[in-house]
Amino acid sequence: MIGTYRNTRRILEILKILAHHRVGPLAERFFVFRVLAWISGFNPATRRHRRVHNQPERLRMALEDLGPTFIKFGQMLSTRMDQLPEAVGQEMKKLQDNVPPFDFEEVKPIVEESLKGRLEDHFTRFDPKPVASASIAQVHNAQTRDGRQVAVKVMRPNASEQVEADLSILYSLARIIETYVPEWKRFHALKVVEEFSDTLRNEMDFHIEATHAQQLWKNFKNDSTLHVPEVYWNMTSRRVLTLEWVDGVPVSEYLRTRRIGSEPGPDPETVARNVITAFFNQVFRDGYFHADQHPGNIFVRSDGSVSIVDFGIVGHVTLQTRIWLADMLRGFLMRDYRKVAQVHIDAGYIHPDTDMDEFEEAARQVGEPVFGQPLKEISIARLLGQMFKVTERFQMEVQPQLLLLQKTMFTLEGVGREIYPDLNMWELSEPLVREWMKEHFGPKGVYNALHRDVKDLSHVAGYVPQLLYTGLARLAHDRMQMRLHPDFLRELESHLDRGFRRQAMAITIGLSFLSAAVLIAADSSPWLYMPILIYGGFSYLRSLLLFREGG
Repeated sequence: MIGTYRNTRRILEILKILAHHRVGPLAERFFVFRVLAWISGFNPATRRHRRVHNQPERLRMALEDLGPTFIKFGQMLSTRMDQLPEAVGQEMKKLQDNVPPFDFEEVKPIVEESLKGRLEDHFTRFDPKPVASASIAQVHNAQTRDGRQVAVKVMRPNASEQVEADLSILYSLARIIETYVPEWKRFHALKVVEEFSDTLRNEMDFHIEATHAQQLWKNFKNDSTLHVPEVYWNMTSRRVLTLEWVDGVPVSEYLRTRRIGSEPGPDPETVARNVITAFFNQVFRDGYFHADQHPGNIFVRSDGSVSIVDFGIVGHVTLQTRIWLADMLRGFLMRDYRKVAQVHIDAGYIHPDTDMDEFEEAARQVGEPVFGQPLKEISIARLLGQMFKVTERFQMEVQPQLLLLQKTMFTLEGVGREIYPDLNMWELSEPLVREWMKEHFGPKGVYNALHRDVKDLSHVAGYVPQLLYTGLARLAHDRMQMRLHPDFLRELESHLDRGFRRQAMAITIGLSFLSAAVLIAADSSPWLYMPILIYGGFSYLRSLLLFREGG
């Protein structure tokens, strides 16, 4: 009863916010909503707000007013640039996840309950004032009992309950859209909400985020371009995440200090190169990348290297997909649009029966305008985005990981060029991709692949004696049994029965004709061999009829 009341109150609150901002598609589609938007328009402030801001801006502001779940939903939509109008997609990228912090009196019991002990048992110092606050959690600086500086991320009270309530409402909205707005069916609203709910629920479990951070830390522990904070597992739970403290300043602060000239700081070209190089290593070297690298999650260190935080969202790129991506980029770089078309066919992104000449021409229409610009102004992310829009015409299946990659790359290109405006993405990325291809497909790559295969074979070979022993033991104790499905057994029995009957019939016919032949050779009376010959012929004709009927 209470849950129903809360949901009803939340739905009314949502309707009020959407009506205030007059979210166009809803007003056009639903009469009740149009009436609500008209009534709210009597407020002078609301009318002024609608005049000053266009429709995409009002949609973004509505999501911000609706709170954490809807902000994150909008941020997720910004990765689906293939399905959104460009103006709306750009507004979604501006969504800010900044909310007021919650009190330390609420922080302390969450930490103590999660870590099974008093705060003083784990920390000699715990700053009550958070250094960052977002919709799901906030971060505090602290010092452990052994003197290590750490960042403690604490989940907001009742965050899970609020998220689940909002997800329930989003599911309802998606069903309404799929039922009553047929022209929006191509957006697959229900599937989008399902993907979003899976991602958000993962973010609500800090064990999962810690696992992401740990994997990135392993990948970059010997890399000078990117520093990933270490996870302290003994002080991490589902609602509390403890990481090594990051020494550095956010990119936005680094840019601000350089603009006002208060501190020179690291060389901007070095910083920008490290940002982009680290990302290409994540994608091509490791196939595992941090997928939320906005300026607030990137820190600049004193030596020019960078650190990343907030590991809730990561992307995966298989080895084969990396090969196709590298081939596609090289095809564009060499303006070999036939190669670009062939890569899409080989990858299965478009149907094998697609007209190659038509697709090659479509790729040329994407590539030529891009390469007509100076190389340093070319955006790889924009190139991929335009290519995704072209492939949509050829019924390409949406590849969520590639869209996530394109969105992250787009963000990082902007960050890199903001740090160092003369950054040349192609000049920087082409050697990295070429070196990666040589590493995997040159002589060294062939040797490494052979070495891996031999290791795998030797690993499997180690199980052979045990398998032989187990098999012989089962055979010796008459326990060598096969478990087969009853339907399969019935079908097998039927096949065997037909086979035995055909075999018996074939033997009977053969013996009949052989006996008749012997009697004829012995110059016996026709009264002896004719009945046998007739019986053999009759059996032969009967067998033909039975075989034709499947008997």
